[in-house]
Amino acid sequence: MFCICIPTFLHCSTVPAIYELPVQSVICEPEAGSVLEDDKEVTVKGYAWSGGGRGIVRVDLSSDGGKTWHSAELSPTEQPLYKTYGWTFWEGTIPLPKNHKGQVEIICKAADTAYNVQPDNVEGIWNLRGVLSNAWHRVPVNVPKS
Repeated sequence: MFCICIPTFLHCSTVPAIYELPVQSVICEPEAGSVLEDDKEVTVKGYAWSGGGRGIVRVDLSSDGGKTWHSAELSPTEQPLYKTYGWTFWEGTIPLPKNHKGQVEIICKAADTAYNVQPDNVEGIWNLRGVLSNAWHRVPVNVPKS
């Protein structure tokens, strides 16, 4: 195995392999930096997954820093709930804050069948290699005032 830029105390042969992934979600639409045409609501699309075969039971969306949350609709999957090894696609429409000043950060977080939920930031899970970082996904967008 070959490693680059890892201190000798973290050499690959001394670090166990990762076999289990935490719950994770990703916003695909809108893309970061997009300019939204409507200043009232936005449709958000993405995918989520979790390790250990755990399915996704919920994806929540926010446009006000996590003060309020709106549930996304999950696409049906043909995988059994406790043997889910692929992405779960989701979509939801959320209102934009009225006092957005031209910029909004859209946030998503997911929960799996064990009710593991993504943490709000990386502060408690940060590590040198950056592995298993699964904090809320955040996408900044521009919203011109009408």
